[in-house]
Amino acid sequence: MRDTMTEMIDFAAFVEKFMAEVPGGVAGDAEMRRRDPRPFVDTTAADIRPDHLDDDQIDSWFDYMAWNLWELIASRSTEGESGLIPRQEYETLSFVQQWDVYPEAMRAITAEVGVDGLVDLGRVSKREVGSKVNHLRNYACALMAILGRGVGVKLDLVDPVASRSDVETCIQFGRRLWHGTWGDGPGLASGHGFTLPHLDRDVLDPLVAAAVSVEDPEHRAVFRRFNAATELFGFMLHYDNRLGMGDTGPYPLPGGGFALVRDHFLHEPVYPWADVAEGMPYAVTEVMVFRDDTIDVTINDIGTTFTTPSTYLDRLDRVVVFARDTMDTPMSELRILDDDEMRAISAQAEKGVLALYRMYAKKSVDEKIWDGIKVYSHDFLRPIAQRVGIWDRIREGGFDAPTELTKKAWPTLASGRAGEILAPVFMMGDGFPSVRPKS
Repeated sequence: MRDTMTEMIDFAAFVEKFMAEVPGGVAGDAEMRRRDPRPFVDTTAADIRPDHLDDDQIDSWFDYMAWNLWELIASRSTEGESGLIPRQEYETLSFVQQWDVYPEAMRAITAEVGVDGLVDLGRVSKREVGSKVNHLRNYACALMAILGRGVGVKLDLVDPVASRSDVETCIQFGRRLWHGTWGDGPGLASGHGFTLPHLDRDVLDPLVAAAVSVEDPEHRAVFRRFNAATELFGFMLHYDNRLGMGDTGPYPLPGGGFALVRDHFLHEPVYPWADVAEGMPYAVTEVMVFRDDTIDVTINDIGTTFTTPSTYLDRLDRVVVFARDTMDTPMSELRILDDDEMRAISAQAEKGVLALYRMYAKKSVDEKIWDGIKVYSHDFLRPIAQRVGIWDRIREGGFDAPTELTKKAWPTLASGRAGEILAPVFMMGDGFPSVRPKS
């Protein structure tokens, strides 16, 4: 009993602070930069170009990303616990699958567009809303695969040293995308005070200008229902995770106040269960304007907004909702949703959530695990490959089939041990074993 209690106390310390030492938030970023003044999560036009990295660069990226991941998971609290969907199982197995298929896909994308083309892809989030070629994918496509390597090493299925070249591919692929978004300097929201003010002003300003007052109680109620219904629908459509949503901002406004820009992805036709979204726009974008400068806003690297007070929507001043009807709809053809269409989409989303619950409840655990793997392995990379025009070619290379590594990991990770494996990977840095040979 004493040993168990000691282990619980020790793990609690690792939940409170990264490695029981480094806090979260801006203070944690400052401490990580005190320890490593030039972390390799920062980018320059020169250091994104090499394909090969030295040990110190890899270690630097690993060290900061381990803290960044811990910070993200700690802030998510209990998200991920579901009695319907085996999320921990599909997450761990999808990481393994991604590790086995992403490096080659990343090399194919890079061969198609070059380093400068990846930088250009990183700029998409500055010029577009309602696109999955966004910060979340740029942030996570490399990270998810690297975590799969960490899980594989824990299961004695991956050699941490022999896997070095794939580590280099993943890290540099992600950093090139980051550089397109941020330019020289920190490549993550955590290095920018936990903000994601991506949109260029000439893109943002016309969106903000279209926002109208929510002083009318009926209009406010229509929007609040719409926001809640489409968020939950996007969450469930993407198998109980946040791939169907994402915020950017806060954007300071002339004269005071700020704007938040929120995407909800509603009609992702690549998933067989997405027929419940038939007739919905591909994505909707909410542009929310607040005049209250006393609201404290932070946004993490997966586009999740945290505010103090948490009731920030009670202080909403103006809002407008745009629809991007298809993935390929030009920005010039975004259209504004009126209250009637918001009501109709809200009703369809609410019915759709119930339909998805019924659909998922009929599936076996293994079916749901593989569905979740498909969502994760697709959604973190597919939007980028689609934009480049080689997604079909990548899929034809075996991207959708369970790899040998995934098959070997399945019995352990699908048997109820996923949480046991994930905890130290997420919270204690075990997702980033060194590439250095053991002395």
